[in-house]
Amino acid sequence: MTMIQGDIWDHEAEALRIWLKHIEECAQELEIEFDAYEMEQAGESFQECQQLRILQDGSIKVKWEHTCWWADCKHPAFHGDYYCVLAHPKDVTWKSPYDLAIELSEASE
Repeated sequence: MTMIQGDIWDHEAEALRIWLKHIEECAQELEIEFDAYEMEQAGESFQECQQLRILQDGSIKVKWEHTCWWADCKHPAFHGDYYCVLAHPKDVTWKSPYDLAIELSEASE
């Protein structure tokens, strides 16, 4: 697997790319024809599969997990798994929404 450098949006784009590639290859294998509208629906469903986890060591992990779009997929083990660790405990300072709003308000003055 290629290491992606960047922010959460770069990782989300890579997860989506991997998943769309799978469903295109699966459709070819199953001889399923689909159009741009079907692909758009698949992409929209992918937007709902993001999960945020805080690991025991305090790291922040984002995971995208989605099953194949096609019900007859011959690769049931494929779940469209992709994850990245975005922050480690030493890199994170937790702030309440109120404290962050005050800090941002003071910075803009």
